Amino acid sequence: MSGHFDPTTQKALWPSTGNYCRGGAYDSYLLGCESIAVLPEGMSQERFDWLHKVGAEVFATPGSESNVKEIYDKVKELRAERGDKIVNLNQFEEIGNALWHYAVTGPAMEEVFNSVKKDQNRFSGIFLTQGSAGTLGSTDYLREKFPLMKVCAGEALQCPTLLYNGYGAHRIEGIGDKHVPWIHNIRNMDVVAGIDDEPNIQIMRLFNEPGGNEFLKKELNIKPELIKKLELMGISSIANMMGTIKLAKYFEMDENDVLFTVATDSMEMYQSRLKEETEKSGILTNHQAEVIFQRDLMGLSNDYMIEMSYYEKRRMHNLKYFTWIEQQGKTVEELDAQWYDTNYWKSQYAKVDEWDEEIMEFNERTGLLKEYAD
Repeated sequence: MSGHFDPTTQKALWPSTGNYCRGGAYDSYLLGCESIAVLPEGMSQERFDWLHKVGAEVFATPGSESNVKEIYDKVKELRAERGDKIVNLNQFEEIGNALWHYAVTGPAMEEVFNSVKKDQNRFSGIFLTQGSAGTLGSTDYLREKFPLMKVCAGEALQCPTLLYNGYGAHRIEGIGDKHVPWIHNIRNMDVVAGIDDEPNIQIMRLFNEPGGNEFLKKELNIKPELIKKLELMGISSIANMMGTIKLAKYFEMDENDVLFTVATDSMEMYQSRLKEETEKSGILTNHQAEVIFQRDLMGLSNDYMIEMSYYEKRRMHNLKYFTWIEQQGKTVEELDAQWYDTNYWKSQYAKVDEWDEEIMEFNERTGLLKEYAD
């Protein structure tokens, strides 16, 4: 972000396909400053209700999860109208997004692995849907610790931008796509996988509808306390789970391989989607639950995956040009530096200590530190 954010005079602008602007609006609420959320109109109603509840100014843009450009267009319009009265905190280009996960999420995963590993276990890989590429920043840290691990980035099969330079609409809310985020270090990737949104939605039903829960309990003897926890996995979390299974099958991994992913959302934001599916297809029966379990979960395979060569990575990296150079004012020189300069990403992540100091100073100016001290 260029310049500084003054929470006493400026509004924080959070462009997102839904999850990030919720977090940003909540941060603004905690800091006592005003916020603006920009997200597609096709996102779940719970997102909009929640944003209004915390007092955000909300703008709904045309389209759904895939329509990131329309978000950027609205941001450009707001910046032209309001000038210095707002500060745009764009998760897709702010290195602080990836840097946080490099400094926090990556070490947390390493800590978890060290706490659960057995003698023959190895940290074999991580799967994450691309989204803003922020969480993928954790893989830059983990690569330093586990250089042989596999890193797989996922996207909706219905919008195969990384896979096939493609586009399209889909129903996996919360993963963002149809472009490559500026902060995505494509060089650190090994594999790309497409996640089909129809099995994703069906697994959501299996995990959350009474008929699905009953099947899991009676037919598979899954403990009720585990079934209860399945509601902690929302649509994009299920996509991450699916991709992790695909990654394991692709490399024929076994019980000694430990894979990581992240549960990025819960079903709190998707009850309306469950209701829509029930109204469309009827109440889930035991037989239907078994079909979903066998076909959509156990039947996951290594289809729609690319093990990336140098030139596959280069192709995907070059897709940044069309969003960031042509539309968002980035330079070709920096785009090339991301690819050719071996120190580019290291220098970005080296800012952790400096930024921690700035965060502390920012919190002090907002009065947040004093409030907690009192």
